[in-house]
Parts: sequence; structure tokens; C-alpha cells
Amino acid sequence: MNVEIISIGDELLDGSVQERNANFISNKLKKYNIIPHHISIVGDNIIKILNLIKTAKKRSDIIFITGGLGPTGDDITRNAVSKAFDIELEFHEDIKKRIEKRLREFHVDHTDNNNQQAMIPKGAKVLPNERGTAPGFIINKDNTTCICMPGVPDEMKPMFKKQVISFLDLANKEIYKEELFFKGIGEAQLEDKIYSSVKVPEDIYLSFVVKKTHILVKVNGKDKKLVQDTTDKIKDKLGQNIFKDLNLIETIYNIMKNNKLTLSTAESCTGGLLGNRITNLSGSSIYYLGGIVAYSNELKINMLNIDKEIIEIKGAVSSETAESMADNIKEITGSDYGIGITGIAGPTGGTKAKPVGLVYIGVSGKNETKVKEYQLKGKRKQIKYLSSEFALKDLKYLLYREGYHEKE
Repeated sequence: MNVEIISIGDELLDGSVQERNANFISNKLKKYNIIPHHISIVGDNIIKILNLIKTAKKRSDIIFITGGLGPTGDDITRNAVSKAFDIELEFHEDIKKRIEKRLREFHVDHTDNNNQQAMIPKGAKVLPNERGTAPGFIINKDNTTCICMPGVPDEMKPMFKKQVISFLDLANKEIYKEELFFKGIGEAQLEDKIYSSVKVPEDIYLSFVVKKTHILVKVNGKDKKLVQDTTDKIKDKLGQNIFKDLNLIETIYNIMKNNKLTLSTAESCTGGLLGNRITNLSGSSIYYLGGIVAYSNELKINMLNIDKEIIEIKGAVSSETAESMADNIKEITGSDYGIGITGIAGPTGGTKAKPVGLVYIGVSGKNETKVKEYQLKGKRKQIKYLSSEFALKDLKYLLYREGYHEKE
């Protein structure tokens, strides 16, 4: 289904009024997996409006038009639509009476130019306006549906939600959707990994939206079970990069506070960023005891008590070092949980065996210590931030695993 939106009005072009109708319509259509292929703004010029509608007829099944249905001389949408579809305008006495009644409610005198709002293309379906005087209308001709609505958002929105959606029978075309939040991977790489590891059915549509802190992947389809099955397969293959919780700092705070737990951190490649992020939240001292930033091997050995042989044999960036960092900081501070982070933030320092972005994160809990390896993408600051974010995610996972959750 090819859909486009046309917003009409000089005020939209000269900046007097911000165009919002197209955004509203697009957002509502998205629920039904309908994305407009064109959105246009045109001024109050009959020739330009007429030419645009004629072009839209050739490329679209549905045209949404907002604006230009008022009572003044520059409100010429109905005339342009009439000419574009070669349909005569006809006067509706019942619409005139509704307009007169509405104007009386507004304590406004009826004038002759209000009557042009009662001129509707012959055979069109009239859309009553519950908020204003200008009715909308729908015409079907030449394999095209043209839906015209007022330009005032407060009048257009209820008309669209209560009348247009039902006319198009969109409620019976609802699209099911699941959302997945990814971090630590680029958009192109993510798309390639999903499609190379998961067989996505033809009836399932994936959309990728790059946010400031993450990538949102929407799994859309008409079959609810198929959407869920596809989502589960993506989770199974790329679960390490999926974040269910985008407010980890607050979640960790609540879990630790409510369960009277404590935390300490040992950081290398993040340079204290994790501790900084934790303490940015007021009240964090209730659970966060502190941390050690051991950037050099000497400090790892002398302050964190890492076995010298581990550093020499396995390397400062290794699973074994991260595990020792997490265990030892917990022992040194007497905390219930400990986190250890070591990696290569770049842009220098990487090798073929241990490239830039390689990060090991260890989380030591009451019953066990878990270590994960990550290969993160991005510049130095991004890798440092993502390392702290994955550390928080891994901490939450271990807290859940050991029976600690948020309390009501």
C-alpha cells in the first residue's frame, strides 16, 4: 500500500506554524506497518496544489491531505481536489446548518464565506468535525483514496482516530510488534548478524532505529506467534548485546538498597567511569563502598593483589585477570559484590590476538563469579562507556541469579 501525506498552508512554509499533522498521521499509521513514501508541504497556491495532487495520484493508493478547508479565500483544498479528480463540488444544506449551529456555540456570527465549507466533492463521504466548522471528506476515484482533513491539529486528530481509521478498516489490520534494545554493536553489523544467523520469515519486517545510547530493533508482523518466535530466535543468537533495562543505574540502586547489599569496583580500561556513573545518582553511598582504578600492571599486582603469574602468562587483558579483579576487590573492601573490568579501549594498544574493543568483565557475587568476553565497537569513549554499561548488565544478571530483585 503506497501512502503519502500532503500538508497545505503558507504558514507552514514561512515558519509561522510548525507542521505537526504529518508526524501525527505517520506515527498512527506505523502501528499498522504503513509508512508513507512521501510527505509534502505546499503553500496556498491552486496550481501547485493541483499539480502535487495529480502527481500523488500516479504514485499512491491513499493520499492524506490536511489544511485548506477553512472559510477564507486562501482555503482552496476542496477546489484543487475537485479539479484533480474531475468531480464537481456540491452544496450540502445539512453541513451549512451544522456550521451555523457550531458558530452559535462559539458565539460567532455566520457569514457568507462560511458557506464554502459546505461545498463537498459530489459523492464524497463527509467526515463531521466535532471540534470546528470545517468538515473533512473522502473520495475514491481512479484507484486512489483521497482523505481530506482540517489543518488545525485539535480538529484533525479526533477526526483521524475516530473516523478515518475505521473507514480504512485499520483495526483489522493491526500489526504485532516486539522491541529489542541493542548496545555494543553497529547498525550495519547488527543487521548482518541478525540476517546471517536467523532465518527471518518473509511475513516479518524488521526496522532499525539508531538512538543516542542504543539501537532499537522492531520485529513487526501480522502473525503474533511468528513475531514472537522470530524475536526469541534473535534473542537466542544475539542475547549478549540485548538490553531489557535501559535504566540500569537506578535498577542496581533499588536492588542493592532494598536488599541491603554492597558493591565495590576494580577498573582498568574504564579509568573510573563505572564508579563515576554509579555515584552520579544521589544516595549511591548507601550501597557503593568505592573502587580502585588500577591502570598499570604494577597497581593490579600491588593494590588488587592479582597474581603476578596471571598477568605474565594470561595478560592484563584476560578472563583470568578480570575474575581476580572482581574477587579481590570484593575481599579487599568487604563488599557483597565486586566488579572487575579490563580491556583495550584504543585506538592504540590492540593486536591481532587482542584487538581494540576486547573487554573482559568479571562480576563476583555471594555464591559465584561470572566472567564475560566482549568485542565492542566504537571510539575510545564509546568503548569505555559500553564497558561500564555491560558491567552493570552483568551485575544485574548475577543479582537476579542469586535471588535479588527489585521490591514493590
